[in-house]
Amino acid sequence: MKKLILLLALLATFTPLYAENSIAPTWTVDFDAVFDNREGSNRYTATRTFLFTSLAPEIGLRFGDACRIAGGVVWNQPVGSGWKNYHLEPTLYFRRDGAPAQSPWSFSMGMFPRRQLTEEMPGFLWSDSLAYHQRNIRGLLVQYRRPSGFAEAYVDWRGMQSRTQREAFNVVVHTRWHPRPGNPLFIGGYAMMNHFALQQDAPSDQHIIDNFVVNPYAGVNLGGRTPLDSLIVRAGPLLTIERNRADGNTWKTPVGAWVEACGEWRWLGLKNTFYAGGRQQPSYIPFRADLYQGEPFYQAKLYNRTDIYANVLRNRYVTLRAGLDFHVTPDAFTFYQRVILSVTLP
Repeated sequence: MKKLILLLALLATFTPLYAENSIAPTWTVDFDAVFDNREGSNRYTATRTFLFTSLAPEIGLRFGDACRIAGGVVWNQPVGSGWKNYHLEPTLYFRRDGAPAQSPWSFSMGMFPRRQLTEEMPGFLWSDSLAYHQRNIRGLLVQYRRPSGFAEAYVDWRGMQSRTQREAFNVVVHTRWHPRPGNPLFIGGYAMMNHFALQQDAPSDQHIIDNFVVNPYAGVNLGGRTPLDSLIVRAGPLLTIERNRADGNTWKTPVGAWVEACGEWRWLGLKNTFYAGGRQQPSYIPFRADLYQGEPFYQAKLYNRTDIYANVLRNRYVTLRAGLDFHVTPDAFTFYQRVILSVTLP
């Protein structure tokens, strides 16, 4: 990794010699500082405190028609432990950015930042804890964007098969479409295939798990139609289809209703997510986060999450957000207090 970063730095240094070929150096630096204190019931998630910094520098070359290659590292460092317990994660990818007026297609391949997604994944697919510690997607991403909507699909290869590690990957699709410009109504949906396979020379009691999640939704964007600066509401069914091959061809199919509303006024925001229905993540015990990437609260038949937040500072380079998150189920109440600083350069 050190040799790769040095090589890219040397290439960037001599790039002006090749200006006539439209090759130019690129660089970015992302910095995050996170304080997340969790109190209350530990029925679904550990009541603990996250306090860490994350630094993710990248350097690369842009060439051709909006193409670039980039490499770097993600350094996560807990606060209060000196140099101990740090985690380094490589970043190395090819990216082609499409301009909707010319080509609506974009593509990434390698180990690339999750922020390249059009928007964050919902809680039933992606948890806060993983967002802190798994910044990159490891695989490929294809995106199609138009003024009327978008579609994107990615493969995240989260486990390479070895004698100690099971093969594991996700295929996730997200799409949204507006009937016509100015119409506040929209439809969309998420779909995921989560494959949890075997390790090399697996013991006889280890079995493959096939996990599928589907969430079609309809919504309305009321931005500009209320005193709020923004207000988006969407709702739809949430269905899991799962088979643990230890149980033969038996499929578990919990289904429920999912509703999300998010509004902002000036620097204040409120987001509420509600789920009611069958218990999602039916094999959470014993596989936990090795199998599921979503919030473990979705194991409950009834779950409500309310986020109240303030954008203390928000400009082109810096975002400072403070928030209170309330997770409520019939058998648990967990309260998060969070302060998150994000800096992106250039």
